[in-house]
Formats: sequence, structure tokens, C-alpha cells
Amino acid sequence: MIMKNELHEYICMWCGKMYDNPPQDGECSRCHQKKLRKGNIVVANQHSSLLIKISSEKVLKSMRNGSLWFQSPKYFREYSGDGQTVRTDIHEARYSYIDKQQGYVEDSNANAYRILCFYSLDVNANGDFLNAPDKQLSDFGDYYSLVDIKTLLKKIKSHILSQRKNISYGADFVKYLTDKYSGIYTPFCKFSDFTYQNEFRIVLLSNHFLNLDEKEPYITHPSLKNLSNVLLEHKPLSILLNAKNMKEL
Repeated sequence: MIMKNELHEYICMWCGKMYDNPPQDGECSRCHQKKLRKGNIVVANQHSSLLIKISSEKVLKSMRNGSLWFQSPKYFREYSGDGQTVRTDIHEARYSYIDKQQGYVEDSNANAYRILCFYSLDVNANGDFLNAPDKQLSDFGDYYSLVDIKTLLKKIKSHILSQRKNISYGADFVKYLTDKYSGIYTPFCKFSDFTYQNEFRIVLLSNHFLNLDEKEPYITHPSLKNLSNVLLEHKPLSILLNAKNMKEL
């Protein structure tokens, strides 16, 4: 579970760290990126988010065994899903800056990113869902697993250190932008058409990935051991789509 309750004036568009006053050099103290943007960031109602991985039964079993697949931006741009309603996001991690008047600035190092996505389910103090899960989520798979994200992040950090490939990472909720937005654009940005995904993602960044094919994933196996205590046993997605409270999951 992760708490959402924020009121700050500046946000790092890369890792999501909030500031009342920006660092003097403009560099985020958490991720060391210079991607700060000014604007009142408010989540009015305090609530928690339960993180969930939706995929096929095969993939979820593989993840519980320690194989996390961090996909490339191009993979997501061309993703078609298994259903008929899924929409490809052609803007996925594609730009470094967007300006509605001057145009979009392509990110020439987009292939240096590898991304792992989760659905975040907002709940109140009683465990009731604040919003019903969207039926379009079925295009990502037929099963779901509840995720202990804090433990998972610790394991991923240990994995990154063990690889010695100069990999940095960020983990945060996706920021959904309106069509009027102009400014910094990072792998944590998507347009408001995709708000139904209510996404939390982990993004890896490394020049090592530039040597990979544009659709080749980065896979953690075998350095990550059994993750069965981090991703719970998978269940049919229909249970999630019909539930109204955490107890029903």
C-alpha cells in the first residue's frame, strides 16, 4: 500500500519527488535529474493505493519465480493486447519536452529506458474502492496478483547494485497530462486518455540498454530469487473487476 496525500509547489517529472522550494541547482536530490516543474500538485483526499500486476497466468508465475520483464518504450508503443478495446500509446516515453505551439522534442535516448507497469487501486480507510476497476484492464491479461511494492523495490535495488551496469531507477505514479500541457515529458508522463490505467511504474535507465534491440526487454532472472512473498498467488481478473472492497480480493 502507498499513501497519496500531497500538497507541494514543485515536482520532479522523473521520480515524482515533491518540493515546497526547488533545489538551487535545479537538480532533484533523489534521482539527480534536472526535470523539475512548477505547479501546485494536490491530491485532495488522503487515501491508499493497492498495487496490482495484471497479466497472463504464465507471466505472473514467471514473475513469482524471479523473472521481472522490464519492457522497452517501443514495445508499449506497439502493444496490441489480447482484447479489442486496447489503445496503443504512440507517445510512450517518446519525448523529452512537449510544446503545443512549437511541437514535440523527441527523446533520442528513449531506448535507454526499460519499464515495468502496475495498476494502482485507490481505496479508503475501510478498504472500499474509490473507483471501480475499468473493464479495459482485461486487455492486459486474464489474471492479477497483489504486489508488496515496498519489498519489491528493495529487491530491485539490490539487483541493480549487483549488476554493476550503472543502472538508475525511479518508481512513481504516472502523471496524466491534459491536451493543453506544455513542458517536460518523461517516462512517468502519459496523456489523460489513459487515466483508466491508474498506473504505477518502475523505470530503469541505463546506457547499457542502448545496445539492446528497440523491443528487447531487460529481464532480472536469475539474480532475483523467489518472489512469491512479494507477488501473491494469482487469481482470475474477473474477481478484481467485480469486487468493491479489498476483502473481496
